[in-house]
Amino acid sequence: MSPLAIGSARLLIGSLILWIISLRVKNSKRFPRSVLWICALGVAAYQLAFFSAVHLTGVAIATVTALGSSPVFTGIFSWISGHERPSRTWLLATSITTIGIITLNANAEQATFNFAGVLLALCAGAGFASFNVAGRSILKSGYPMSHFVGKSFALAAMLLSPFLFVGSHHWMSSAKNLSLLLWLGIIATALAYSLYSYGLTHLKASNASTLVLAEPVTATLLSVTVLHNHLTTTSWVGVFIVIAGLLYLGIKG
Repeated sequence: MSPLAIGSARLLIGSLILWIISLRVKNSKRFPRSVLWICALGVAAYQLAFFSAVHLTGVAIATVTALGSSPVFTGIFSWISGHERPSRTWLLATSITTIGIITLNANAEQATFNFAGVLLALCAGAGFASFNVAGRSILKSGYPMSHFVGKSFALAAMLLSPFLFVGSHHWMSSAKNLSLLLWLGIIATALAYSLYSYGLTHLKASNASTLVLAEPVTATLLSVTVLHNHLTTTSWVGVFIVIAGLLYLGIKG
């Protein structure tokens, strides 16, 4: 299945669930059109760029580059837009966690450097950052969270709908593939972004973006406990460095 089709299908399923959830919440506030487009384009760019980066350069480098660059882009965008000024605490915590992520993946055997893949991963990080900053601004105004994610993802899904038809379509006849896409859409998109957006209403966009760096650590620990993969000593050092950075941000931020 094409990585473009995966990102599009995941977003389409997730947006339908988010739209259904938003129907249960009354809303009289207006979503500024410019902010809506920024959020939707950020989400769309992340989906397409990230899955394409994974396809080109492997999971490790794509994840490290996309998630590692996102807090930096978020801090820059927040500062340029005048919404938030990154603090010294954020800068130090982001530096610590980024070093940890790089250390964690230093010995990833399946990672292969690919310039186009790394560039796409950076685009994914920038897209996620723009969603963070614009989303934080609209949520601070009291706009309902469910309507925020519902409308943002619905517009993003419409923008990406043509990519559903890219590549082979044999995956549509497989129950296993369809169930995996449902998991990606419902759990890894609708639920995950609902929880993340809830966090945005209580945290600075820069802090929330840095806390997302827990994702590679969580994935690594799950690979050890569930898939029984082996971690090198260097990878374990990276895990503890990331945890230290996140704890520092949680306590001081």
